[in-house]
Amino acid sequence: MDDRRISIRELREHQRHNWPAAYRNNHPAVLRLLRVADDYRRLSGELLSSLSLQHGEFNVLAALKRQPYPHRVTPTALCKALLISSGGLTKLLKRLEAAGLIERPENPEDGRSQLVQLRPEGARLAEAAMTKLCDLQATWLAPLNEEQRGQLDQLLELLEDRH
Repeated sequence: MDDRRISIRELREHQRHNWPAAYRNNHPAVLRLLRVADDYRRLSGELLSSLSLQHGEFNVLAALKRQPYPHRVTPTALCKALLISSGGLTKLLKRLEAAGLIERPENPEDGRSQLVQLRPEGARLAEAAMTKLCDLQATWLAPLNEEQRGQLDQLLELLEDRH
């Protein structure tokens, strides 16, 4: 992709000359974090798209794959794990069910509800996607040595724990 966005360094120079208050108060680390997250999300989206998946669909398959066999949960537990609305989850589940990646068995503990269960095809697709995403992560983090990767993780964890 031809990325025509200006660099963070250029953005900061523009701020310094034209918007001094933003230059003083806008930390470049946050700008870089946002840029890197945006780039990674775009690349991972392209990768998932090559497998006919969207981010949300992969997140559902991955959340189910993390569950003990037979990789089955209630929709409520899935909503909590994914932090999405029940309406948003319903749309994702319908697409995944139509694609044959999940099934909706009746809940033996509550005959009024259905569970969400990963089908073997969904598990295989989740594994293929995860393999590609791990390869992307390795490429993405290649400029950092092991110690730097650990430091980055610790620093981001500090930020995550505060919010």
